[in-house]
Amino acid sequence: MKLKHYFAILVVGIVLLAGAALFAMFLAGGDLESPSWLFYVTEVFVVVLLVYLSYFYRKTIRPYDTLVGGMELVRDLDLTTRLAPSGQHETDVIVRTFNDLLTRLRSEHLRLEEQYTFLNLLIEASPMGVIQCDLDGNVTSMNPAAREMLSPSVEEAIRALPLGETTTVRIPGEPQLFRISHLSFPDRGFQHPFFLVESLTSEVRLAEKAAYERVIRMIAHEVNNSVAGIISLTPSPSPKGEGSIYLQGQKTTDEQGQKITDEHVQNVTTPLSPWRGVGGEAVERLTALSSFVSRFAEVVKIPQPQLQLCDLSEEVEACRPFLENLCTKAHVSIDFRLTDEAIPVHLDTVLFQQVLINIVKNAVEAASPPGAGTEPAPTRERGVITIETYYQPANYSTPIPHREVQGGGSLVVTDNGHGIPPSVAKHLFTPFFSTKPQGQGLGLLLIRDILTSHHCTFNLLTDPKDHLTRFTIQFPK
Repeated sequence: MKLKHYFAILVVGIVLLAGAALFAMFLAGGDLESPSWLFYVTEVFVVVLLVYLSYFYRKTIRPYDTLVGGMELVRDLDLTTRLAPSGQHETDVIVRTFNDLLTRLRSEHLRLEEQYTFLNLLIEASPMGVIQCDLDGNVTSMNPAAREMLSPSVEEAIRALPLGETTTVRIPGEPQLFRISHLSFPDRGFQHPFFLVESLTSEVRLAEKAAYERVIRMIAHEVNNSVAGIISLTPSPSPKGEGSIYLQGQKTTDEQGQKITDEHVQNVTTPLSPWRGVGGEAVERLTALSSFVSRFAEVVKIPQPQLQLCDLSEEVEACRPFLENLCTKAHVSIDFRLTDEAIPVHLDTVLFQQVLINIVKNAVEAASPPGAGTEPAPTRERGVITIETYYQPANYSTPIPHREVQGGGSLVVTDNGHGIPPSVAKHLFTPFFSTKPQGQGLGLLLIRDILTSHHCTFNLLTDPKDHLTRFTIQFPK
């Protein structure tokens, strides 16, 4: 019950009390025709009391109702309305304090709204994935970066990551590496959990590249200098005959047109024949070592791509003769499924051909039947490689799992080889990782660096349903 209702009950009670007093006075012997002075005093007292109660209502109860209405405005978050002064000093002090409180609440409310809006914009535009959860650990929201990074491997790591811990996840079949942190912030007395997903791919790739470039350059320098010096000291047949040898590091008279001096030629009195086999084998082995190191050096000499607008299918078609010859020698069939639709892409044609040849070469090695290089047996399962190009429109199902497609050209190389186990898939595109006995781990490394410089999205996975291995490349629009 409101205070004004209690006030009304008080007024009614006073009126009833005054009436009861008058009635009791008349019952005690009062004369109705000539009432005594006590009657008039009582009537005046009742009138004055009612006037005073009316004044008291205007000065106290009505301002109180105004303050109650103001509190209801605050409850409804109407912080723009202000209370008017009532003319009562005590009440106006409360009104001024209340209005000042509303002003501060409105300023704080606007500041929090601006901060909340800024924080939302910052989270939405952040390159780091932010995944918010409720107190039970259920995902409530995530920003676009988190949706882009989310994959089965990331989801599995998120579910297994304890609060306050950090872990790294490498996506199988892709060069993607993520760091996941499980953090929390205080919210109404509880720890509100959330996850931060940060892509480390570019940072790790640059750090790896800087490291192996330095090592490769140092090794190549030392090996080549040593090999050149050893080869120059290796005896070989002399242009002067059986009784002499010459330094291989120096040129003969026929090559330079100058006479060989004593500093370049040493006469040997012993027969040269015992040195011929050893020297030839040593030179061959040293040359192979130099070639081995040179292949590593090629990785750090990848030029910056000179991008030009090309048709993806035409560039693949330009490599057809070489790829068909490569597959024919290994007794592997190759099928080109190139779309007739123009697929405009920006690429460096030389680097792209190098990538395509490396991809098909790996597919040939995986799909080649045992004993490839000899005549294929009739019962041997023949390897098949398929090269497909098509245009990928925006907002369409992507050929690369858990990736949003903005539209662009797609290239898929499929083979029916032995496949890639999950334990191997997570190490693909890692520098110098290879499952081949004589592999150096340079092919996929070269592919990764070239495609990354083209801003392509790519992966290499074996589908567990059809057991086909697909190298999928998505070119930017």
